[in-house]
Amino acid sequence: MSGTSYAFGRSRVNLHARWLAGLATLFVALWAPAARGQGVVIPLPASDQQALAKYLGPGVVGAALPSDPIADATTYFPLADQIFVFQVTSGSNSGAVQNLGLKQSQRPTGAPAWRYQLTPSLAAFINSSTGGDLLMPAVSDSDKGVVVVTTPANPFVLKGMMPGESKSFSQTVAVNYLDDPTKKDWGGSLNATYTYVGTYQVTVPGGAFKSILIRFAYTGKVGPADVTYTAYYLFAPGTGLVATVNLEDVSAFWIFHIDTTTGRVLVSK
Repeated sequence: MSGTSYAFGRSRVNLHARWLAGLATLFVALWAPAARGQGVVIPLPASDQQALAKYLGPGVVGAALPSDPIADATTYFPLADQIFVFQVTSGSNSGAVQNLGLKQSQRPTGAPAWRYQLTPSLAAFINSSTGGDLLMPAVSDSDKGVVVVTTPANPFVLKGMMPGESKSFSQTVAVNYLDDPTKKDWGGSLNATYTYVGTYQVTVPGGAFKSILIRFAYTGKVGPADVTYTAYYLFAPGTGLVATVNLEDVSAFWIFHIDTTTGRVLVSK
């Protein structure tokens, strides 16, 4: 009788253990997708934090937030005719308010073409690749009357980028004056790196946003000049650019003009 009681007790223990194991498996199955959906939190590197605070102002870029892969580039830069109102935070035009537009044109093939004002005089031409990337193949400067073409095109927002991921590549550059556009006045080559740094809380006059930070940097030579350039783009889903920083160092002389302003924050759109 005691043997039977012992066997029955052991059976109850085994059943209880299997029930607990099943419950744990169910909990993991339910919890894991939610945990994956939270994304990875990447602290802002100290050098980037210092540059952003210096050129945008302290407190603009705040806490690190969970980051997700870039599933749709146009989520972070919606392609629609609109005007962005920015306040200049650093550079010779500090304090100025600028209206920078995004406008669509149509090509004979019916394909849309987009023109985005980076500054009042500097415009980027943006297209959406077959892979879903937003690319910037050319930039024109109306003040200096030049167009700058990079091959391959500068990346703007790249679909499929993972938080913390970097992509490095080489480019050729052609700088043409618009009064004789068939002539390449200056040429050169660049080594570029495009990085999805992470996701951060951004507070600007236009509001508070959960924004991804893209760092695009290159070094190289254009004509006789050695060029070092770094751009920071802060994109908020459904809004677009909410803050930008552009830093350029040319050791010889200006080949083409980029607005000396280095920081902007969104006021409204």
